[in-house]
Amino acid sequence: MKRLHPALTVSDPRLRGTDPDRLGGRVRDLAEAEYLGPGDVVLLGLCNDQGVVANGGRAGAAEGPAGFRKAFFRLDAACLGPRRLWDAGDVPAGVAYEDYLDAARAVVATCVKRGARPIVIGGGHDCSYGNYLGLCDALGEPPAVIVVDAHLDLRPTHAPSSGNPFFRMLEHGLPGERLVEVGLIPWVNATAHRQYAEAKGACLHFLAPGQDDSLARVREALEAFQAQGRRVLATFDLDAFTATHAPGVSAVNPWGLSADAGLALAQAFGASPGVACLDLMELAPPLDPDGRTSKLAAFLAAAFLEASLRRQ
Repeated sequence: MKRLHPALTVSDPRLRGTDPDRLGGRVRDLAEAEYLGPGDVVLLGLCNDQGVVANGGRAGAAEGPAGFRKAFFRLDAACLGPRRLWDAGDVPAGVAYEDYLDAARAVVATCVKRGARPIVIGGGHDCSYGNYLGLCDALGEPPAVIVVDAHLDLRPTHAPSSGNPFFRMLEHGLPGERLVEVGLIPWVNATAHRQYAEAKGACLHFLAPGQDDSLARVREALEAFQAQGRRVLATFDLDAFTATHAPGVSAVNPWGLSADAGLALAQAFGASPGVACLDLMELAPPLDPDGRTSKLAAFLAAAFLEASLRRQ
């Protein structure tokens, strides 16, 4: 695994809080892959919003990893337990687009092959394609993919676009029955994209006013994939949450999932032994003046870690 641009926040004591045993005091800078071992947790930042801008979204997700670390490192370390926490640094802005995806692919593959669990912070949702490819390399086959997103992200293009990661995965060879999407808002998704996914066999779950069965659908999917022996990429686009809870995203929505629903989903992912990688995408700190969305992303990661700790 090549050394990436270092995460500057790792060595900044101001971002670790002043109370004892904060996550910032437990994190280590990961420079060499041989340090990784089973059960380790690895942070990776993807500082790229080229696809967001190309898709007409609001810029700012390239700063997502820094905003996440600032919030996450201040949290109590009890959710980590005895596990080691590493920071692999960032794939920095300015790298050629496909090279950028290849770098994420290499880091995720190395982590999973060594039994570590990566938590990847973006960055546009198109960056999840690199994480998916890394799991394909590590597993020797496509993983299952469970998506929490307001949007289908099935725009039929291989060019940079935050709206295309699951199209690219399906075209790469992801069997449709291994793609599950929840939290979808019906009015912001094209009928043609929905028809394409359904024709592929994907499982799509749309929100309805006053109704949210996302957690039940995710638990069903996790149980089914576990019975099949499938590993899972669990991916959140933070625009799945209502703007009240997540204003700092690339495509803000006035209606969507609550923070409570998101934390329950993160716990379900953490409790499943099949989830090999978690990513949290489209966090845009410049659009998040009070840090609310960064804190939500940090809480999702902490809930994921706490649930996985209880499972051990």
